[in-house]
Amino acid sequence: MAQDGTLKGQIGAVDNLQAPLPVWNRESTIIGMTIVFTVITSTCVLLRLYARFRIMNMAGWDDYCMIFVITMGGVGTVCVCMLPGLGGLGSHLLEMSDAKRQMYFKLFYVADGSFVSTVALIKLCLLLQYLRIFDRGLQRRVCLAMFVVVGLWALVTSFMAWVPCFPVHAFWDWSVEDKTCYAYGSKYVSGHYAIFLTHSIVNIGLDLIIFAIPLPLLFRLSTQHRTKLGLIVLIMLGVITNVLAALRLAETVRHKAMSYPTFDHPWYAPALCMLGMLEVNFACIGASIPVFWPVFKNRLEAIFVTREINVSVAARNSSDMQLQRLESLHSQDGSDGTKRLWREGSREVDKSHHYQDAYVIDQVDPLRARTALAVDTTVTTGRHAGERQNDKAM
Repeated sequence: MAQDGTLKGQIGAVDNLQAPLPVWNRESTIIGMTIVFTVITSTCVLLRLYARFRIMNMAGWDDYCMIFVITMGGVGTVCVCMLPGLGGLGSHLLEMSDAKRQMYFKLFYVADGSFVSTVALIKLCLLLQYLRIFDRGLQRRVCLAMFVVVGLWALVTSFMAWVPCFPVHAFWDWSVEDKTCYAYGSKYVSGHYAIFLTHSIVNIGLDLIIFAIPLPLLFRLSTQHRTKLGLIVLIMLGVITNVLAALRLAETVRHKAMSYPTFDHPWYAPALCMLGMLEVNFACIGASIPVFWPVFKNRLEAIFVTREINVSVAARNSSDMQLQRLESLHSQDGSDGTKRLWREGSREVDKSHHYQDAYVIDQVDPLRARTALAVDTTVTTGRHAGERQNDKAM
């Protein structure tokens, strides 16, 4: 490391120009992964918003917060996709011209600022989502306390990311003499490394606390089955998010925030950018699936589940007719869904009173041969999922 301890003094401290190109540094990898996961995440978020705003008509503050998350994340996504071509992300700093170096740090400034703000907003979104579930008790108080802590953390870290220097353009324009830089804009290796390391550690700690808050609901007997499934999905994706955050922390330590063994920011940054991108996307997906999936699952079931009535008709000879009693009784097989409609009895009846209804007479063809028939009809009602039974004539 250079004796003055500055980032500029660390440039070229070790010759890494002949190092093999990592897969993270390829433009196709950076743009391809970013676009694919952004499309998946955007789809999940849009389905969540559609379910809340249009289907359930129950939009809340967590949904409005998610709109800010996806908007801020979209800004960062555009910058990350522009970085390889316009800024030289994945190449060596020593091989860049001054103009390209300025463009690189300008785009990285926006991408990093959006990332820092997004990881804070997604935490606030989850806490607001919890507050819709916990209307009283200890867990609600914990959520409120964490909301205050995360809110303050979001304000501080976002300010440091968006205003790393006074004036701001000094972050990418190294020719500015009268400037004051700190945190993400620090000119010293120690300060630069400290802010990236601290942010990663605190981020993981807050994530673990937030994802642990709803765990007691899984073991509560009164919790609905659908709520438990949603929490399981949220926790599983939360575990993936924290694993990615841990890998990002390990990468930060490995190269001391892109400054070890030499300060080669665009060469070491792609791994951090991709891990951060995946971390944010999985967090957004985890916050969205438990909201929209139960709603759309019920809609799909309504499409494929039908109500059917199967009618079986049997003709009998006139010698078997019984026209005394007309009743509707339960079948003797004990089925709740089957009723039998028949005429039975042995007493003589006055046939002159039968078939004298005006409507029935209007429907009868006077030229049709009169044949005495009786009908034994079994009516079965039921709910079938995607199955149709053939009517059978008896």
